[in-house]
Amino acid sequence: MEAVPYEHRPMFDRWIISKLNTLVKSVVDSYEDYDITTAGRLVQEFVCDDFSNWYIRLNKKRLWGSEMSEDKLSAYQTLYEVLKSVALLAAPIAPFFMDRLYLDLVEGEESVHYVAMPAYDESVVDKDLEERMALAQRATSMVLALRRKAEINVRKPLSKIIVPVIDARVEEQLEQVKDLILNEDNVKE
Repeated sequence: MEAVPYEHRPMFDRWIISKLNTLVKSVVDSYEDYDITTAGRLVQEFVCDDFSNWYIRLNKKRLWGSEMSEDKLSAYQTLYEVLKSVALLAAPIAPFFMDRLYLDLVEGEESVHYVAMPAYDESVVDKDLEERMALAQRATSMVLALRRKAEINVRKPLSKIIVPVIDARVEEQLEQVKDLILNEDNVKE
């Protein structure tokens, strides 16, 4: 199937691709500095925090939908691209597991270890989008932590939350991810 153009992909896909390319640059730089520990931690943080706990969790409905729409195709292509790149980036650290992951994804290849590291693509990096999503992740985590502390279950909707902002730029970024935060925290306004 033909790839969904980057410009036509939903915000979540553009965000994770941007984060992936930021990761590629950081991990390759770490390897070139012989800093394996930092490279491993960067991959781990990306996979656990951004990819698994945020992207996959928030896009389950897109991935499990019954019909193959452009939106679902975009989600699958993004998932494939991220998994393939993570296999390449983590191959020096977890050689056997990443080889298995890569060979399960790509037919006709001998090994992940014969493939070059993914290339950093600056054209798909959107720092503003990355900052907005990081803000949404932090705000969501803080509200959920406060709910746990107050022993208010997430299933019980809250009527309102107030998020303090430090400047107009943060307020603008927060406004752009407001619906996401409200949905994740089960808050009306």
